[in-house]
Amino acid sequence: MFFWGRVAPQSPEEELTPTAKPGYIRNFRNLNLRISEGNSFSGYERNPFFINLGGKGFANIAGLLGADFDDDGRAVATSDWDHDGDLDLWITNRTSPRIRLLRNNHPEHNKSVTIRLIGNGTTTNRDAIGARVSIWPEGRPELRQIRTVRAGEGFLAQSSSWVHFGLGEAEKKLSVQVEWPAGGTETLDGLKAGKRYLINQFKGAKEIRANSPSVDDISIPEIDEVRQEKGLWLADRLPFPELIYSNEKGGRQSTREFSGKPILVNLWASWCEDCLQEMSEFSENQEKIRGLGATILALNVDGLTTDNQETEALDGWAELSRLGYQLESGKARPENLGKMEILLEFLTSRRQPLSIPTSFLVDSKGEVAAIYQGIVSSKQIISDLALLKARSQDQLSRLSPRPGRWFENPLTQNSKTRLGDYSTLFARNGFPAEAEYLLQLPNPSEKATTPQELYNRAKIATAQGKIEEAKELYQAAIRANPEYGQALTGLGALFLTEKRSDLAQPLFEKALAVDPNHAAALINLAMIDQSRGRKESALEKLSRVIELNPDYGAARLNLGSLYASMGEFPDAIVQLKKAILLNPKQPAARLTLAAVYADTKQWERSRDLYLSVAQSHPKLYQSFLGLGLIYERQGQYLDAVTAYQKVITMGGRSARVYTGVARAYLALGQKKEANRALETALKINPNYPAALKILRAQ
Repeated sequence: MFFWGRVAPQSPEEELTPTAKPGYIRNFRNLNLRISEGNSFSGYERNPFFINLGGKGFANIAGLLGADFDDDGRAVATSDWDHDGDLDLWITNRTSPRIRLLRNNHPEHNKSVTIRLIGNGTTTNRDAIGARVSIWPEGRPELRQIRTVRAGEGFLAQSSSWVHFGLGEAEKKLSVQVEWPAGGTETLDGLKAGKRYLINQFKGAKEIRANSPSVDDISIPEIDEVRQEKGLWLADRLPFPELIYSNEKGGRQSTREFSGKPILVNLWASWCEDCLQEMSEFSENQEKIRGLGATILALNVDGLTTDNQETEALDGWAELSRLGYQLESGKARPENLGKMEILLEFLTSRRQPLSIPTSFLVDSKGEVAAIYQGIVSSKQIISDLALLKARSQDQLSRLSPRPGRWFENPLTQNSKTRLGDYSTLFARNGFPAEAEYLLQLPNPSEKATTPQELYNRAKIATAQGKIEEAKELYQAAIRANPEYGQALTGLGALFLTEKRSDLAQPLFEKALAVDPNHAAALINLAMIDQSRGRKESALEKLSRVIELNPDYGAARLNLGSLYASMGEFPDAIVQLKKAILLNPKQPAARLTLAAVYADTKQWERSRDLYLSVAQSHPKLYQSFLGLGLIYERQGQYLDAVTAYQKVITMGGRSARVYTGVARAYLALGQKKEANRALETALKINPNYPAALKILRAQ
């Protein structure tokens, strides 16, 4: 059996020195980042349990015991926790459950003896670390077993200081010999199997009675009762984001139309064999699902790429018809996948794209109750739909993959802070309307009052382009807490975008006075320094941020841009590549690196980066502007004109763009079109040097 504790490892517990602390924090963050990206610390090596085959070797029986967990294991410690004469195991890992107690219920636990040594505290330490204990049946020293008392026996783990001997078929009466660390040996006879002894240095052995711990009354499930349920059942539920999808007739529908009844939102594709198997099963059991007052919304993702863009779609409707599926269905949009990726990231801290199939069980309140990644049976869905109506106490068993007892009740209500963090993540990723909706829950009429609430609303107002409203909210948050660093830097950043560094700088400096290592304040002050030509000062601040947190992508991006402005292109490329690795979905670092490659005449690399941004972020005209310049340099003037015109149609009209069009047309010998583009450029900016230069040269 196991206990699932909601405890995260926080080692080390001692206070770190100022020198050691940044390194420890950096390494801990690197480890967490690796886990968050779906990687493993240990390689997901399953725990082995070996049985002695009587001198013929050992066999791994972990599978038979049900203990070969697919976890990211960290540490294991042994202890006779229930004092029944056999060793139990405590296991920790970095995924979940975080802590397990595997209780050993061997039927012949009396065939053992347990000894605790106590040193005299002078010649031998009180815990007798280093002592060597030998035990054998009286008169049979050839059956001697030896143990050494150690301070630790594994990574991040300390086993019990009691020395445990398994005796097998040994005689009842035993001899014990203790070799104390500072010298001296004592031998004791007449000890009995199935007992616990305390041995004080040179004071003999004393039999003691064990006090049974509080877990002794816990019933132990049989191995064949172990459940193999799939899916992540959530203790702390969150609102499912609104998905706008297309129905078969091309109309728009929303998932919020199903409010008031449970719904399974299933992502599937016609090319996915597991999806088709799943959909076939759903079809066979659709009446049972309807009978539970629920439905399934099958959202087809045919034609959606990993970059959340649409390509030519297959006929998912025909496939549903073939399978006899008659529940709800629709065609997913690119933004649907983006929202669900945000939900998964928030709940699991995993920065991974959605796999197909993936399903979300949403309760009648519109909150996510379970997530299934991979194929899930209708039987499981029907069981979980019924469980939605059960008491919270009955749902506890579904939260863990195996039977056990909870140290505390994990079923909690969503706090305003948690909803605020959740909404901010949507705002940061381009879904301000969703963020605003979430902030209104659960009390739409309630006004924000706490600094955290005001700050969250300011972030969302910023994402919606409501700059003045955002300023007021930041200022309210600062009035409520004058030392609120995030609000200070948020307000400062707004002033900085308006080129009001005179107003922004004092805010960043105040945030830095509160926290000398405030990364956002340092980065923004570095930007101010750079704009004023104080590049060395900017370099020092950005380097400081990266020293504190090497995984801060924004700092890497700014440092790369700074190096580029200083003409130190190799250093710029190194920093920008690291920024891309840290934030692969964000286009800024790729655009900047593409510009650096262009500056260093690495045309092919520059073009490839611009093309990748154009594919993943087709609404950003900056990539097409860069492509226009590259095509010009490579003599591909017709492609250059096409790229520049793309910029214009996307709202990127500027004298620079029209001048580029003019240059390309002149190279193609189309002087009339070139002059027309020059006229437009000079209307936008009558003093634009590049346009005037071309005009004078004609």
